[in-house]
Amino acid sequence: MAQFGYVSENTIEHLSLHDCGCSVMRFDGDDLILEMQWMEVLATHPDNPFTQAHQSGEGRIVLHGAHIERGELIKGDKSSPIDKTAQVKDFEILALDEEKRDGGFVLSLLGVFSGADKPDFIEMKIHCSSSSVLFSELGEVSWFEDYHKQEG
Repeated sequence: MAQFGYVSENTIEHLSLHDCGCSVMRFDGDDLILEMQWMEVLATHPDNPFTQAHQSGEGRIVLHGAHIERGELIKGDKSSPIDKTAQVKDFEILALDEEKRDGGFVLSLLGVFSGADKPDFIEMKIHCSSSSVLFSELGEVSWFEDYHKQEG
């Protein structure tokens, strides 16, 4: 199991995961784990010492006490359900939105796959009691920081 230098609790709102790659999403007991290829860690994240967002290396997002309200893998006009036995591999996150609710959180996930033998999309609505964000280092300034400078 990978060791991470930074572990924070309930800090998903301080990440930008659009276009970030998820290597595998799987359950471990009641925890839903997303093994991330990288994450964009916003300047507001408590473990980001910089004034701009930076890209992490490999990381992990753990949704504690996770319950799937709705989960589907979509291929064309067909869908198949996602349950606690599923391991979903190699997708790109388009959106992961978090809302505080009922003493916990509700997350809406939308992702896309590439490859003819894979689903087209993943859509999920997940309830969890808390979350952990883990990563070891921050590398380059996030791509959208330079984009916003050029717009201004």
